Amino acid sequence: MVRSEVDEVFDVLASRADVLDAVVRQPQTTAQLAGDLPVSRSTVDRGLRELERAGFVETNGGVHRPTLAGRMALDTYAHFVECLDDIDAAAAVLDSLDSDARLAPAFLDGCDAISVSDGGSGPALSKLTSFVEAAASIRGCVRGALPSQVDAYYRAVVESGTPVDLVATDDVVQRLVTAYRPQLAEAWSVDSFSLQSVDSLPYSLVVSDLPDGPVAFLVAYSERGLAGLIYNDSRPAVSWARRRIDDWRTDAAPLPRPSIDDR
Repeated sequence: MVRSEVDEVFDVLASRADVLDAVVRQPQTTAQLAGDLPVSRSTVDRGLRELERAGFVETNGGVHRPTLAGRMALDTYAHFVECLDDIDAAAAVLDSLDSDARLAPAFLDGCDAISVSDGGSGPALSKLTSFVEAAASIRGCVRGALPSQVDAYYRAVVESGTPVDLVATDDVVQRLVTAYRPQLAEAWSVDSFSLQSVDSLPYSLVVSDLPDGPVAFLVAYSERGLAGLIYNDSRPAVSWARRRIDDWRTDAAPLPRPSIDDR
């Protein structure tokens, strides 16, 4: 199919999806469709002709039915629209990322997002804390050291014994060493805690294994601090996040464990 044909098919789906959806739900006559849809009879006629030319609808005995291609095209178009809706819902968070940041569409498919610009940092911080507190294990890469998050990770490691395996940017490591050295030393005395460093990261990306299953969450930052988070518990999203974390870990360097006596 050449580009012009693809564009034409997409235009048909975009403008006639309501007609195609109606015949997918129930084969109907033109009169029935005109009565079922909030458009004129002439609009229904034009829509049916365009859908038939595209191979999405066939007519037998005056009854219009979808072809297999029509069903598949409608499903694909509906999924495309849902993906655009997901991107739009996460747009306020995505805007804080560099335009060349690598982010798979699978991570946004069915995602939830919380933007600081929508209601302050409280809801985002609360959700982030819940992902740490409820986790059976945590693995990820971080580029921020918010006080509430440092405290949540500290309690998870030291008090709950949660296995935590993190890669942090050099800036975050320096902040932990200077501002949270006692907590860092105590956490590092726990065998299930691991921390490595990397030069930079475009965003934080963490997978928490929760009682109901794993969830992957992305934390974005702006010059003013936390910008928001995007999270998704779908299998494709979590799988992508795990692979991305593994990729970053290949560039990470191990850090010497400070002595707890250094506190």
